[in-house]
Amino acid sequence: MHLGSSPIYRTRLNYVLRVKHFLWIYLKERLMLSMFNYFHPLNQLQRKRARYINKHKIPDHILALLRAPLPDIDEDLLKLDYIALDIETTGFHPETDHLLSIGYLPIQNQKILLSEAVEQFVKSTKKIKAETAIINHIVPEMLENGTPLNEILEKFFASLVGKVLVAHGSVIEKRFLDYYVAKQFNLPPLPLLWVDTLSIEKSFIIHKGSAQSADFRLSSTRERHGLPEYPAHGALIDALATAELYLALLKKRFQDDKATFRDLKIDPS
Repeated sequence: MHLGSSPIYRTRLNYVLRVKHFLWIYLKERLMLSMFNYFHPLNQLQRKRARYINKHKIPDHILALLRAPLPDIDEDLLKLDYIALDIETTGFHPETDHLLSIGYLPIQNQKILLSEAVEQFVKSTKKIKAETAIINHIVPEMLENGTPLNEILEKFFASLVGKVLVAHGSVIEKRFLDYYVAKQFNLPPLPLLWVDTLSIEKSFIIHKGSAQSADFRLSSTRERHGLPEYPAHGALIDALATAELYLALLKKRFQDDKATFRDLKIDPS
């Protein structure tokens, strides 16, 4: 009898072929996962930070921030430390407008730490636009008795070490922080890790097919998720409102599943 026609031989051959097939699938999946991890925005940001540190002369308080390790892709989002941030400005363009106040507070283990909340007004003698004062209720006396911007942001960067930034519509916060580090330290935009509640909400609305008609303002977004409206408007109040919204969005997005960066859009600088 020819060896190739033997039932035992055919059985072993089929077994070997199946093992090779499953091994190929396994290796292919591992390769795809490895490529996904490599190109994930979180790991891209880590490499960007390393290049940034090697290329630029950075003040110590910012260097400590950039040297702090970033979260792992599979780390539980609910267990991370965050800083919810909001700023008040005279307009949208830091070249012609200026920063009036900054408010921020930490989130740890799904708890908003009100006892560590910070709100500071930027010392200035510049005139405030009437339309700006109506919105944020900041008057010249608050700024005359305020704190120098350098002192405010040095304290802010120190508090941010090891934490993820949370903002609603982070483009304005980024724009003013980028302008500050460029003017003060001659540095390009800082490679920071941002989570934008506006972007997260947009992904929900787009999935429902109603993005064009949706109102993405902070108050309107909170209302859609059953969160109360705050009667006043200011940097710290809006930072608190953003922190509450972020926790609500995480609960809605992940429910009983583990929340990780694999399934959450992030906004690296």
